[in-house]
Amino acid sequence: MEFRQLKYFIAVAEELHFGRAAESLHLSQPALSKQIQALEDGLQIQLLERTKHWVKLTAAGQKFLETARRILRDVDEGIQVTRQVAEGQIGKVRIGLTEATLFCLGTSILKRCREYPQVDLILVSGGTEAHVESLRTHQIDIGFVYLPIREPALQVDLLYEENYVAALPTAHRLAKQKQIPLQALADEPLIFYPRSLAPVLYTNFIKSCEQAGFVPNVVQEAELAQTRLGLAAAGAGITFVLEDMQNLNAKGVIYRPLIGDFPRLKLAIARRQTETSPVVLEFLKGLKTIALSTRK
Repeated sequence: MEFRQLKYFIAVAEELHFGRAAESLHLSQPALSKQIQALEDGLQIQLLERTKHWVKLTAAGQKFLETARRILRDVDEGIQVTRQVAEGQIGKVRIGLTEATLFCLGTSILKRCREYPQVDLILVSGGTEAHVESLRTHQIDIGFVYLPIREPALQVDLLYEENYVAALPTAHRLAKQKQIPLQALADEPLIFYPRSLAPVLYTNFIKSCEQAGFVPNVVQEAELAQTRLGLAAAGAGITFVLEDMQNLNAKGVIYRPLIGDFPRLKLAIARRQTETSPVVLEFLKGLKTIALSTRK
């Protein structure tokens, strides 16, 4: 039995007329009759009764018509799903997000997901080291990371850079200044994120302070910016957040630009060099577009 013979049989069964069926299929009537006969011979079942004046389905033909329609429907659906998979419209994507991406891009990422309702999206929060390890061990497919990182197995693309600002209690003596020189923080208690979130960035922060002539007095560490802002508002010290996070409008703190060689955050997106999944590559392209469009 050939696939095309199912289409031919359905056409004849629906028309109950070889001439009209042949015309709809753009075949000659003798060629269509030959294919139907070959189908019946292959099945060793009579599907149609025909005379010179009429055509009708046998009981077996009526049942086979249901089967033939189901087969064609399943094949069409299978082809559609296969195309969607190949185009990256179906599948599963696991994305590692950092705090910066959750705050700056979270809404846009979720909006992107709604454009692909058949994509199973899994979001994982964490730091750069965690995402690099998860990419290496195939626990996530795409990871937002802070540069620099050194991992030959990953394809890493810089998305954008952003400055940090100081966040200090509104009543702090430095709050009166429009900008704060880095060396003015020499005697201040500082609140920062844990080294494990972005080891190289943390090290560069320490080096920047040392180059400004002092060893930073880090009295508290907290992963979330909102936690650090809460500590600053309570008078525990001065913290640092990205410029975009000034929109958090945290009570009890005021933001000031920093003067000096303070490290900038470099946000990048990473995937495995060997990644071939169409849905992952399609999503990666979309995430890059989202990230770049937010910086315009």
